[in-house]
Amino acid sequence: MNTTICIASGPSLTAEDCLLATNSGLPVIAVNSSWAAVPGCQYVYAADFSWWEKYHSDVPSGAQRWTSSVSAAHRFGINYFPHPDNKSFNSGLRAIQLAIWLGARRILLLGYDCCIEAGSHWHGDHPAELKSPDNSSVARWHAEYSRLVMTSGNTEILNCSRRSALACFPLSTIEAALHA
Repeated sequence: MNTTICIASGPSLTAEDCLLATNSGLPVIAVNSSWAAVPGCQYVYAADFSWWEKYHSDVPSGAQRWTSSVSAAHRFGINYFPHPDNKSFNSGLRAIQLAIWLGARRILLLGYDCCIEAGSHWHGDHPAELKSPDNSSVARWHAEYSRLVMTSGNTEILNCSRRSALACFPLSTIEAALHA
């Protein structure tokens, strides 16, 4: 079974989570700025052109870079992910879809808090030129992830985030999921 770990930027993400992911030997897809928490990740996914415009030169060269932005792909030489739908999305959702597209049959989620009560991200708010989540974003995310459940086929997706309001995926701990 091909297992991939997707690491988003929810404030529940810990250094311990990242170390477990790195030491697991499994492929890791870091979402947006979470590459800084797992610099040894194999993939970095960010959907937004504006994120790539600000950070493209900071992302480690050893990681494959992916986006669903045609403009970012062309301008920064990033791999283009031909996303499976044209509905609303967020980078964490597209990272899961990328993992499936790359062949994952089991996906472990970390930092997928899908709430902002404890802050916007483990790294704090984005700079002013990038959008940080608000309550409207969070509500949209829940609908997007619920839609993903219906289209993810036989892929097992486990939410191993330390704290999460996302209830559409079974919950686990990263420790238990890695030893299953």
